[in-house]
Amino acid sequence: MLGASKAWLEDRAGAGKALRSFMDEAVPKSTGWRNTLGSVAGALILLQLVTGILLMLFYVPHPDAAYESLEYIGDVLRGGGLVMSLHYWGASFIVVAIFVHMMRVFFSGAYKKPRELTWLVGVGLFGIIMGFAFTGQLLPWNQSGYWAAKVGIEIASSAPIVGDIIKQLLTGGETVGALTLTRFYTVHVILLPLALGLLVPLHLYLLRRHGPMRPADDASTDTVPFYPWQLARDLVMISIVFAGLIAVAFVFSGPRSGPIDLADTSYIPRPEWFFLSHFEILRFTPGPLKIVATFVLPNVLLVLLLVLPWLDRANATALKKRWLVLSAGTVVIAGIVGLTVYGIARESGAESTTPSGDGAYDKVLAGREHYEEGMCANCHRIDGEGERVGPDLSGVGLRLKEEYMRQWIINPARFVPGTMMPPAMIDRPGLNELVAYLQSLHHMPEE
Repeated sequence: MLGASKAWLEDRAGAGKALRSFMDEAVPKSTGWRNTLGSVAGALILLQLVTGILLMLFYVPHPDAAYESLEYIGDVLRGGGLVMSLHYWGASFIVVAIFVHMMRVFFSGAYKKPRELTWLVGVGLFGIIMGFAFTGQLLPWNQSGYWAAKVGIEIASSAPIVGDIIKQLLTGGETVGALTLTRFYTVHVILLPLALGLLVPLHLYLLRRHGPMRPADDASTDTVPFYPWQLARDLVMISIVFAGLIAVAFVFSGPRSGPIDLADTSYIPRPEWFFLSHFEILRFTPGPLKIVATFVLPNVLLVLLLVLPWLDRANATALKKRWLVLSAGTVVIAGIVGLTVYGIARESGAESTTPSGDGAYDKVLAGREHYEEGMCANCHRIDGEGERVGPDLSGVGLRLKEEYMRQWIINPARFVPGTMMPPAMIDRPGLNELVAYLQSLHHMPEE
């Protein structure tokens, strides 16, 4: 009976032949553990799709019920908390896996002829994954997701000419609301999965067509079948990563943020870690140059990634013959990683000034340090020092109350729509210190 069913399936679909072709694919003999990263990323994407579908069965994409539906999934539904945690942490694991995979491709020169299209599709896949990460932040309809989406939309709207159009398309109205949630949900569960479903098969086809890249020092033409050894390596690495993901999901669960409360002036907007490098650049960019951080740099980096196969004209893939491209790429990668680590350290309070207990701590002086580190003088003037892009702050302590000042710092667009001043990326102790410093400014502005 089983044999007859197998023969029928083979005759109708050719499943056995397709499986044998996949298993018998010839790969370079030098193929090894470094070639498992793509499979790990693919497995994580599949897990993310499965957990996402399970969440969709109970999630209600409406402002009146979104937060409560996820509370039900996490606290009441059996296994729901684990599924939510796997989906949350799975996003971080995917970003890391694809980033490391792209670094391997970059340093090995695997984007060179005839694999240019494979590289372009891979860049597109990375963009889709980051799109999932961005749109997914708003879906819980909680405090952190609301502000992350709001700040992200403000950054996107800084694009010249089309900025207002982009903002209208994303929000669906004047501010983040029900239409914004509907649009983010549609993009997250329909448009991005469709794009993923188109590019993943294309990427796999191109990989099969051109095969894995041989190392620069491998001059042989020897090949081995994909099965059993390379398949075994893939499965071992996938198992290790999945074990790590499950352990993280069990131990740390998913971070919970309270429901949206626009009256909560103590809340400080914080992006997810994979957007921290961009936010750190934005935080240190002077006001008049904000567009460089929000629009110019990201798009220049994107263009450089897309044209990389044509920028690197070296015929060889050896590291010493591609030193210029590799040096520039290393600087960019180190910058992204360094800013991300710095941002995580700052968010965790590693750099915040706290009382030492020995009487040496001065809240106002600590706030002045935050003012200087944030390069606020590039836009504001105090006692004749600084630029005149924004309001003179010389006597701001006499004009504004502490709570009003706090709200202005964390959400300036609430008071001046379209302002170039971004929400301050600062932790709560740092905000208190900065406000204390500004409250101490009682000198009237110089005429």
